[in-house]
Amino acid sequence: MSVQTMPCPNRGDPAATEPLSDQQLLAMVRGGDVAAFGELFIRYRRVGGFVARTESNNPGDAADIVGEAFAAVLQSIIAGGGPVESFRPYLLTTIRRMAHRKNQTSARMVLTDSRTVDARAFAGDDHVLGTHESIILVRAFRELPRRWQDVLWYVDVEGLKPAQAGPLLGLTPNALSALAMRAREGLRQMYLQKHVGEPTIRSCAPYLRHFGRYVRNGLSGNAQAKIRRHTDQCTHCSAVLAELRELQAPMGANAMGQPALGDVLVRGD
Repeated sequence: MSVQTMPCPNRGDPAATEPLSDQQLLAMVRGGDVAAFGELFIRYRRVGGFVARTESNNPGDAADIVGEAFAAVLQSIIAGGGPVESFRPYLLTTIRRMAHRKNQTSARMVLTDSRTVDARAFAGDDHVLGTHESIILVRAFRELPRRWQDVLWYVDVEGLKPAQAGPLLGLTPNALSALAMRAREGLRQMYLQKHVGEPTIRSCAPYLRHFGRYVRNGLSGNAQAKIRRHTDQCTHCSAVLAELRELQAPMGANAMGQPALGDVLVRGD
């Protein structure tokens, strides 16, 4: 079932400038005005695509997942079920459920090992290296706390100001800004950690699993010192550490580095 994407103008005063609320649009759909669902589609297809890409093992499936989710929600509403007020949470829950179901039934994987990538997921076949880094960034993003994912999406992908994004998360602009800073640093650390890979030497494992935070000076003084002593004596870990330091150099204190989060998460729209 396809979802029409035609815009739905306000049905009241022609001079009105306030957009209809989700609740009003849902009531119109229930009343037989199926075209009103087009406005909901336009309003939430972008965030729906974001959720589908981050929840799916194969981001190439995102468009199908979003389309199926919107169609399922529309069918539910027409049948007398579905959301009455909270359309966005209902839709995103449906998308996550469908993505997880597809993950369970699909044998395709975005990344099978450090040498094989699905280049179609984010870029052309002539950009395999950039694609590999993009996939690592997405995988790192998926492991962040949900609240961190939300704030990074609103601020760094959609480009909302703290005053705009704050109410969406129940935060003041200052608290939103502080949370965004912590989330960005958490993403940097997780992104670096994803480059460490699985330890090949068992005795190195307790140290390697903290390298992402270590390179970013994110550990306590004692923990930093323990890893430093180990890398001074271990040639393997010393080599891994050198690679991470080179990788994180462009990040600095405030920059994410390449690839950019927003470009990766919205690519393919």
